[in-house]
Amino acid sequence: MMAVCHTAQKRVLVTGGSGLVGRAIQHVINEEGGGKDGEEWIFLSSKDADLMNKEETQAVFQKHKPTHVIHLAAMVGGLFKNMRVNLDFWRNNIYINDNVLQAAHEVDAVKVVSCLSTCIFPDKTTYPIDETMVRSDGYGLPVSSRVS
Repeated sequence: MMAVCHTAQKRVLVTGGSGLVGRAIQHVINEEGGGKDGEEWIFLSSKDADLMNKEETQAVFQKHKPTHVIHLAAMVGGLFKNMRVNLDFWRNNIYINDNVLQAAHEVDAVKVVSCLSTCIFPDKTTYPIDETMVRSDGYGLPVSSRVS
């Protein structure tokens, strides 16, 4: 967990702080001066709490008492794992989301922003992939992952 400390009028807790989007936000805050005076940013990883566990989630929220939450944490594992154990992904992510929202409510967080996602892979592409390669014109459409 890494925190950027200022005089804390706004305490922003970022779940999934070690993931792709969480690290990008952390970079903007720490390296590009994106934080403002009066903000404290706390970036959680799975080492800080198991957000599938209600008590651990409540404990980490009670410890930090965020005023704002950016919720990015999720069970992830790639397309084929998601296809293989899709019920586990769905249920575990439901637990995480429910626990985070309940814990945020219990500490009177002012705002929660959830950025939840799944994985997509273009069917016909070159690597490395970037955001311009997933387009609606027929090139780079996602691979069909329906389980038959």
